[in-house]
Amino acid sequence: MKRRSLLSVALSSWLVALSKSPATATPVFLDYDQEEFNKAYDQSFWVPQMAQLEADDGIASAAIRKTTPPVTKQYGPTNADLIDVFAPAGGRAAPMLVFLHGGAWTRNTSDDASYPAPTFMERGAAYLASDFGSLETVRLPQMVESCRAAVAWTVRNAKSFGGDPNRVFLAGHSSGAHLAACVLTTDWTAHSLPKDAIKGGFLLSGMYDLYPGLLSSRSSFLQLSPEEIVELSPVRHLDRITCPIAIVSADEDSPEFKRQSNVFAEVLKGMGRLASRTVAFNANHFQEPERLTDPNTEVSKAAFSLMGI
Repeated sequence: MKRRSLLSVALSSWLVALSKSPATATPVFLDYDQEEFNKAYDQSFWVPQMAQLEADDGIASAAIRKTTPPVTKQYGPTNADLIDVFAPAGGRAAPMLVFLHGGAWTRNTSDDASYPAPTFMERGAAYLASDFGSLETVRLPQMVESCRAAVAWTVRNAKSFGGDPNRVFLAGHSSGAHLAACVLTTDWTAHSLPKDAIKGGFLLSGMYDLYPGLLSSRSSFLQLSPEEIVELSPVRHLDRITCPIAIVSADEDSPEFKRQSNVFAEVLKGMGRLASRTVAFNANHFQEPERLTDPNTEVSKAAFSLMGI
């Protein structure tokens, strides 16, 4: 091969290698380029069977509602403002866990979140699954306000279904954990309730700082102003948190959901508000909350410890 041809081949190979070099990719956040960062916030990339796992939750929840029908109440003015109450038979002054479902703020309803109810009812606690709309019909700030209203309704109406208004706990998974964390920063005195209206938070694999997530492909449906990003990022309002919080994540979770859980847990620990830190092993993002169907898992035990049941 002629010298000129050799140089041409070498130059072409070098250019191809350079185009693939990480040094040419502009970091979007930490060391992620845009494609990597989009994947870090895309649960379907890490869990290809995501749709089936979510469908399984709906099937399991339907079976629970058939054998143990909840009492469904409307806590707010819209048809989406519904909450299912699973109360233990003959319960009096029962502790209560309000659960906010996940689904990237766009999917699922309380009908898909009934499956943990027996685990808590068997411990003498009431389990409540709340609806709060989706981004298809409302914006994220309104969803947070709906979740606040659901908690306020629970506190005010606890005695009507055998609950203890002084033992209300809040839980959520994924986007529901984000919503729950936002609610945990609420000034309840502004709602004519005690400052410590919520006695503890149980958060499973949530986003606690929205800024990174909005640098990913999630910005296509999660559209917020800079002010709203700050207001709806619980990690930026640590001074508002007044109760212990248990943090849970899955060992097969996506990298950014792991990081967000770790960071939030560390800052809570530093301020004396971390109740526990649990990792669900051999579980992905969607298998993690299913551990609540078994009272003997570390996830269930962390919830029981937080609630004192």
